[in-house]
Order: sequence, then structure tokens, then C-alpha cells
Amino acid sequence: MFVTHAVVEVWRGVKIGGETPAGVYNRVTGCDPLATLTVEAV
Repeated sequence: MFVTHAVVEVWRGVKIGGETPAGVYNRVTGCDPLATLTVEAV
């Protein structure tokens, strides 16, 4: 990864409902143990 410069997926998630980027995303794949990510509107 660091030596070979290979691309490694860290976190990929999906958001259910709505088209705004704010909301709760659930992890689908990736090596990060974080299960959900919340994006708040500013």
C-alpha cells in the first residue's frame, strides 16, 4: 500500500433517501471499522 502505491478502499457507504449530501451513511465496504458516518448540513 505505501511501498507499492496501490489504491486501497478505506470506506465506502450509501445513504438511504434524499438527494442532499447531509444525512447518515452506512458502510458497505472498506477496511475502516466505522459502521456509520453522519454528514450535517451547514
